Amino acid sequence: MDHLSDKKRKKSLEPSPQHISFGTPTDVADRPLRSREELDIGPDDGRRNKRPRIIFQDNSGEGKELPVPEVSTSGVVVGGTDHRNDPTRENATDTREGGGGGKLAEASKVPKGDYKNTALISAAVLSDILKEAADESSPLGPLKAVLRTIAAAYPTYQETVTIGKIEYLLSCVVALEERFDSRPDGVEELRRRGKLIGEFGHIERQLRSFSEKSEPQQPADHVQDDEEVLGPLEDLRETIFDYQMVQQEEIYDQRRRLIKPAEAVALNNVRCAQEAEYRHGDRKGCLKGTRRAVLDEIELWARDFGEPPVYWLNGLAGTGKSTIAQTVAERIFADGQLGASFFCSRDFEDRSNLKFIFPTIAVQLARNYAEFRSIFVPLVQSDPEIARESLYNQMDKLIVRPLKKSETSTVIVIDALDECKDEEPASAILSVLGQFVSKIPKVKFFVTGRPEPRIREGFRLPLLAEATDVFILHDVGPSLVNNDIRLFLRRSFLDLARRRRGLDGWPTEKQLDFLLERAAGLFVYAVATIKFIDHKHNNPRGQLEYIIQSPTSSVHEGRTRLKQDTTLDSLYVSIPREAFCGDDREDDSKVRSVLGAVILAANPLSPSSIAVLLAIDHEDVFFRLSSIHSLLILHEDVNSPVRPFHKSFPDFIVDPTRCINERFHVSPPTHHRELLAGCLELMNQILEKNMCNLPDAVANCEVKDLHERAERHLNPTLQYACKSWHKHLIDEHTIPTPAITSALHRFLEKKFLFWLEVLSVLGAAREAVDALDVAAKCLEASPTLDLVNDCLRFTMGFFEVISTSCPHIYHSALPLCPQRSIVRSLYEPHARPLTRIVHGLPNSWESSIATAKFPSLIDVAVWSPCSRFIAAWRGGSQGGIEILDAVTLERITTLHSPANMVTLLVFSPNTRLLTQCGYGPSKCISWDIQTGGLVSAVATEFKDLTHHLSATYSACGTMVATLCRVGPTPTISIYNVLLGTHTHSRSVDGRPLDEIWTHGECLRFVTMESGSIAIWEIGFASPHALTRVESLPTPDDFNPSRTFQFHPTSSRLAFTTEGSVLVWDARDSKLLLESTDVKDHTVISMSFSSDCRIFACGIGNLGIYLWKETPTGYTLHRKLISNTRTFKRLVSPNGESIIALGSRGIQLWRTTGSATSLSDVSIPTLPKSREAFIPGFSPDGALVAIARTGDETVVVLDLKSGTARLTIDTGMEVYAVGVAESAVVIVGRGRIVTWNLPSGNDVLNPRANANDSVLTTTLNNLPIVILNSRPTASVSPNLRHFATAGSARGIEDHRHCPFDIHLYDTLTGQCLASVETNSIGHPRFTPDGREVWSASCMYGVEGWKITEDSKSNTTKLEHLSHIHQPGGLPWRFSHGYEVTNNRWVLSPSGKRLLWLPPSWQLDDALDRRWSRRFLVLLDRELPEPVILELE
Repeated sequence: MDHLSDKKRKKSLEPSPQHISFGTPTDVADRPLRSREELDIGPDDGRRNKRPRIIFQDNSGEGKELPVPEVSTSGVVVGGTDHRNDPTRENATDTREGGGGGKLAEASKVPKGDYKNTALISAAVLSDILKEAADESSPLGPLKAVLRTIAAAYPTYQETVTIGKIEYLLSCVVALEERFDSRPDGVEELRRRGKLIGEFGHIERQLRSFSEKSEPQQPADHVQDDEEVLGPLEDLRETIFDYQMVQQEEIYDQRRRLIKPAEAVALNNVRCAQEAEYRHGDRKGCLKGTRRAVLDEIELWARDFGEPPVYWLNGLAGTGKSTIAQTVAERIFADGQLGASFFCSRDFEDRSNLKFIFPTIAVQLARNYAEFRSIFVPLVQSDPEIARESLYNQMDKLIVRPLKKSETSTVIVIDALDECKDEEPASAILSVLGQFVSKIPKVKFFVTGRPEPRIREGFRLPLLAEATDVFILHDVGPSLVNNDIRLFLRRSFLDLARRRRGLDGWPTEKQLDFLLERAAGLFVYAVATIKFIDHKHNNPRGQLEYIIQSPTSSVHEGRTRLKQDTTLDSLYVSIPREAFCGDDREDDSKVRSVLGAVILAANPLSPSSIAVLLAIDHEDVFFRLSSIHSLLILHEDVNSPVRPFHKSFPDFIVDPTRCINERFHVSPPTHHRELLAGCLELMNQILEKNMCNLPDAVANCEVKDLHERAERHLNPTLQYACKSWHKHLIDEHTIPTPAITSALHRFLEKKFLFWLEVLSVLGAAREAVDALDVAAKCLEASPTLDLVNDCLRFTMGFFEVISTSCPHIYHSALPLCPQRSIVRSLYEPHARPLTRIVHGLPNSWESSIATAKFPSLIDVAVWSPCSRFIAAWRGGSQGGIEILDAVTLERITTLHSPANMVTLLVFSPNTRLLTQCGYGPSKCISWDIQTGGLVSAVATEFKDLTHHLSATYSACGTMVATLCRVGPTPTISIYNVLLGTHTHSRSVDGRPLDEIWTHGECLRFVTMESGSIAIWEIGFASPHALTRVESLPTPDDFNPSRTFQFHPTSSRLAFTTEGSVLVWDARDSKLLLESTDVKDHTVISMSFSSDCRIFACGIGNLGIYLWKETPTGYTLHRKLISNTRTFKRLVSPNGESIIALGSRGIQLWRTTGSATSLSDVSIPTLPKSREAFIPGFSPDGALVAIARTGDETVVVLDLKSGTARLTIDTGMEVYAVGVAESAVVIVGRGRIVTWNLPSGNDVLNPRANANDSVLTTTLNNLPIVILNSRPTASVSPNLRHFATAGSARGIEDHRHCPFDIHLYDTLTGQCLASVETNSIGHPRFTPDGREVWSASCMYGVEGWKITEDSKSNTTKLEHLSHIHQPGGLPWRFSHGYEVTNNRWVLSPSGKRLLWLPPSWQLDDALDRRWSRRFLVLLDRELPEPVILELE
C-alpha cells in the first residue's frame, strides 16, 4: 500500500466551517461564485475553528449572513455571535428571536475546539436546536417538518448519519428558508420553489414514516436497513443540489455576459486547452447513492480551510477516479466554490500538455471572478507570450499573484494528471504546486491520478507532502466497492427494464453476483458491461448471457488488489467477437482499420473523419463503431469525435500477448500507414491558398475572428491531417511505401505553403518542423529527400514569421527565400512582396539551419543530455539563462539569474535540473528546468575562489561536483543541490585538465604528467578516498598549452600542433586523425559528440569542420560556414547537431547530410571582413557609397537596381564616405579623395584606383575615435563638410572625456570649427547638411547648427540642445517608416511590410539607414549590405 510520507491519514467525516450560496443572477459581477470573502479571517488565517456562516444573495445582489450552529470538542452545538450590531456587517441578519437566545445562546457558553475528530453530537441538544430553528412561525411548513424529522431521527441513527452531513443539510435548509422569504425572480423561480417544497414534503414523509418504527434512543446497530435513513437524506442532498445547480448556472451565465469585449478578446487570445472544463464533453458523474463515503469526505475537505490545501484521490485504472472528479466538480460548483477545472486526457494533445494546464485554469478563474479578471487581463495584454513561459512563471504570474491580490477563495479541480506527458521523475505540475500552495491559503486543489512513480514522487516532495490529504481509492474495503457496483448494476438494469419490454424479474441475483465477481472492484467493467447489454438492436438477455458464457482471461491489465486473477481482457475479447461474428476477411480488415483509426489517432476523430481518411463509407464506419459502442464513447452525430471508453482498451487491443485473436488485434505500423496515406491524399485534394480569406499584411493576432474563420473554412478532418500526418510516421516500421513517398512529394511540390498557412492559422507551426524532420529521417537519398530538406530549411529559417503571420508567408518568407532554393523555384509565382529586395538576397541557404540573436554576448552554453534543449547564459542588465528549443532555437523560458558572471552550466542526467557556477565566491545556483523554479543556491566556502572550470552531476542527480580554482590550487567541491548544502571539498595535486565527469557513483578527473595522462577517481560521498585509476600515454608532439579536448569515456585526445589537428586514442596509443587544413589558421574550439562518432573543430575564418568516425579513424564529413564571428562550438550529445556561440547569438547546424562546400554559400560583393559598414547616401536617395572599417575599398551602389556604379580601391583606410549625383568624397587615413561618378547605363561596376581621383587633399593628425568598430566621422550630404569626434591626439581606440566635434572643409581639409562635448558618439549631418548631431548612451544627444559669417569668412557651430533621453536621433529620417524590436518593418500607416529574419537583426540603430523609401541594413555580420525598397 502506497501512502504519503509512508503513513495513511485517517479521515474524519465531521464538518468544518462552510458557506452555502443560493445566489440570484442579478448584480453578481464582483462576487465569486461562492461568497467566501466574508470569511472571518483571524490570526490563524481562518483555517481552524471558524464558525460556519451561511451567505446568500438577495435580489439586490447584497450578501446576507445567517448564523449556524457550531460543534465543540465536547460534542455540543455552539451558538453563533450576533452580528447585527457589527458595523462591518450592516447587511447581516439573524433569524432567531433575541439574536442568539434560547438553546443556541445556552450552548454558546461551551468552549470552542477543533471538531475534526470529535465524538458524536449530543442527540438531545441537537434535537432541541433543530426544533428551535424550525419554529412554527416560519411559513415553510414542509421545510420545518424536515428539520424536525431529522432532529427526531438522528439519535436513533447517530452511527449511520454523520454530524457533518446533518450540519451541512441544516445549513442548506436554513439558507433556503431565508431565501424563500424574499420575492421570487420571475415565474420560473416561483415554479422551482414550488417543486422544491413539494420534494421536501415527500422526503419528510419518508423520514417520519421510518422514525415512527423505532424508539428515539434505539441503538443504531439494531437498524436492519441503513438505506431507509441514508436514502431520504441523500434525496434531500440531491434535491438541494439540483436547486443550487440551477441558481449557479444562471449566475455563471450572467458573469459571462458582464465580461467586457476587450476583456473577452484578451482572454480568448490566451493559449488554452479546449473543452478541458468539467462542463464540457460527455463525462458522467457518480450514480446517485454510490461513492457516498468518499464524496462526503471530499465535500467536507473542500469546505474546511483548516484541512490541507491539496487532496489527492489516488486510484488504479478503472477504479472510477474521473467519475468521482466529475461529481466533485459538479457539487463544488453547486456550492459556489469551484473556480476552475482541468480534465487531462491523453486522447487530446492540448489536454495532455502540461504547458496548457495553468493558463487554462487562469482563464477560467478570470471568467468567474471579476476582481481576478481586473488583474489578469492587463497582465496578458501587456505580455501576450506569458502563457508560453515556464510552468513556474505561469503559476506565479497567471494564478498566484492575481489570487493573492484579489483575495479570491476557491477550489480548483485537476483530473487524471497521470495522463499528461511529463518526463520529470516527479510531476512538474506538482513540483510547482508545492512551491506556491502555502502562499494562497484561500485556495484548495483537488487532484486525481494513478499512483504512477512520477505522481507519487511529486506528492512526496517536501513542500507538498505535509500540505496534502490522500485517499487511496483502491484500498477502500471490497464490501463498500462491491455494494456501490451492485447498486450501479441494479439501478442500471431497472432503468433498462423500464425502457425495454419483457425484462421483469431480470437479472437474477445469481447473475448480478457473477457480474460483481467479474468486475473485481473495477467500475469500468460494470459500466462497459451495461453499455454492451443495453444495445438498441440486441436482446439484453442474450447479451448478458453472452458475457456470462465468455471465458475468463488472466492476463495482466485489469488486475486489482481485490481479485488478482480477474481482468478486463475477457470483456474486451468478448464484445468484438460477438459484434463481428462472421468470418469475412475483407470485413475483418475494415474492422481493424476502423478500430486502428480510433485507437491510434493523435486526436479523437469523428466517424465521418475516419470514413474520409480510410476511404470507407461513413455509414459503414458508424455501423462498425456502433457494434462495439460499449467500448467507445460514441455519439449519434457522425461528426462528433469517437474515442475509447477507457484507457485500458487501447492498451489491450494493440498488445498481441493480450489480444490473441488476430481478427481484432490492431498492429500500429499497419494502421499508422493507412492513416498517413489518408492524410496526404486529403491534403493533396483540398488544400488551397488563403483558405481562411485573411487580409494582407496582418499578424494572426490582429484577426479578431481568426478562430471562427478557421472553424468555418477548415473542416476537422483537414485540420487533423495538417497537424498530425507525421505522427503516423513514427519509426522504421512505418517507412513510407513508394505510393506514400509519391504522395508526399506531390504534397510538398504543390501544397507545401498552403499547409503552412493552415498550421499558422491553427497556431501549430511547430508541427511543420517536426513533420519535415521526421520525414527526412525516414527517407532515403532521393529527389523527395532533397525537397523535404529544402522545405525544412524554409520552415526553420522563417519559423518566426510563419508562426506569427499567415499572410507574410507570401509577403516576407517567400520573397526572402534564397534564389537557388527549391521552394522558391516551385512557389515564386505565389509571392506577394510588399517590399522589393534590391540587393543582398543570398543565392542559397546558409549552412546553419537556425539563428538566435540576443542583445548581449552569449559565451556560456550547454546541451542537455537528451539533446532537446540548450541552456545559454547572457550577461548585462537584461541577462539571464535562456532555455532554448534545440530544433528551432525558440526560447522556451528565461531563468533570471542573480549572478553577475556565469562561467559554466551543467544539466542533471535526467535534464530536470540545471546548475550555474560563476566567478569568485558566488553561489552555485540550481534550477528546475521544467517548472522554472529555483531549487537551491549554495554559497561556496572559499573566499579566494577565482572561477569554476568544470562541473558534473552524480548519477542520481542530487549532487553536483565542480572543479574550481581556489587561489592557485585546483579544488573539487561537492554540493547537494536538493538540500542546498555544501558537503565537502578536496584540493587536487598536479595539473588537472579542465574536465571532470561522472563514472558510476564516483567522479573522475585527469592530471597531466610527463608523457601521460593520469585518471583519478573520488567518491561523491567520500572526499578522502582518492584513487588513481590508470595512466594513458600522450603523443610526443602533444602540448597542453595549445588548444585541446579530452573525451573521458573514450579516452580520445584532440589537440593541435603547428599547422595540424590531431585526434589520439590514448588507450590504444593510436592516431585517428591528422589534418593539415588548419595551416595558417587559428583553432578556436574542439568538441566531440557523446559517443565520439562526430568530432568538430572551429577553425578561424574557415568555419566549422566536421569529421566522422570510421573503422580506420576520422574522415572529413562536412564543412560548415558561419556568417558570424564565433568563438565556441559544441556538438550535441547525440551527434546530430552543433551550435556555435557568436558575438551576439547562437547558430545551429545539423551534422547529417552531404558535404557543404564553400561555393554553396553566397559570395558577397564586398570583402567579408566582418567589420562595420561605413555608408554615405546621396541627397536624392538614389545612391549609397559603402566601405568597411579597416578596408580600402569603396563601392557605390544604385539603390534602384542594386548594381554597383563604381568600385574604388582607395589605397588607404577609410573613415567616412559621401556621395552625390556626380561625385564621391572619401575621408581616410592621411587624406581626403574625390572621384567623379561615371554616367550612362554602359558603365556598370567600373574599377578605379587612387590614381584616378580628381582631387586629393592631405590630412594631418585627424582626430577620430573608433567606437564599436566604426570611425567617428561622416560626410555631409552636400559633400561640403565632414565632421569627426575625437581628441587632438589623433586616432584613439578608447574613450576619453571630454571630446571635441570638429568640422572640416572637404575641399581644403581645413578645420573650420571645433566644440567640446560629452556626447562621445558618431557625428551625423541632417539631410540638408546644416546641422551636426552626436549621441552618447551616457550623456544623451547634442546638436549644433552650422553658421557661416561671410564678412569674417568664418564658420561656427552653435549649440542647439542637449537631450538626455531622446525619443529618436534627429538624423535618422525614416519618413514615417519604422523597424520594431521584433524586426517588423512598418509603413507610416502601421502596415506590416516585411519581417526581417534573425540573421538581419540589427541591435545598433546605426546599422539601419533610411533614404526616402529605401532601407539599408548594414550589420557587420551580413556578408554584404541589404537594400530594401519599401512600398
